[in-house]
Amino acid sequence: MPAVGTNRRVTVFGSVEVFGRGRLEVVGAGQSSACFASYLAALDARHTARAVEVYLVLDNGPCHTSKVSLAALDARKEWLHVIWLAKYSPQLNHKEHEWRILKRDTRGHLVADLRTFVDEIKAGLHRLGGTQCDIVDQVPQWFIEGHRVAPTGRPRGRPVGSKDSYQRSYTRKNLPAPT
Repeated sequence: MPAVGTNRRVTVFGSVEVFGRGRLEVVGAGQSSACFASYLAALDARHTARAVEVYLVLDNGPCHTSKVSLAALDARKEWLHVIWLAKYSPQLNHKEHEWRILKRDTRGHLVADLRTFVDEIKAGLHRLGGTQCDIVDQVPQWFIEGHRVAPTGRPRGRPVGSKDSYQRSYTRKNLPAPT
């Protein structure tokens, strides 16, 4: 979903039970294998609490098909069964209809800041229903503050006293005109 006033996006990984009784959603700041792994960790916790087998329908998104994600899915193969959809077939995934409703009802351009936008997404996920809604907010504070990546703590710019690995040649500027 487009984030407020920036060229950034808030990502939601989610699943819903077959009859819509429960849902598990993880709201994050990225669409990477690490964010998908955090969704799988939340799915682990849900599985531990309920001890039932899970059938997960996945499209062929890059974060689902990376080596790290496939290894994480393979580690859970005793209780997690993955059904892969054909490429470019959102009509087969029931969750895509819910994403469309959520995008329609959550207007990113109407809120003042990014934290309010994330809260609106969580409220929209609750409105989608279910008797057990587990919505995990994993949007980090540095993302809310406007950074694109996590700050390292170092001051900005080039370190003081650093040298190049190659010698630069001196070029003279403001050369006199040929006479």
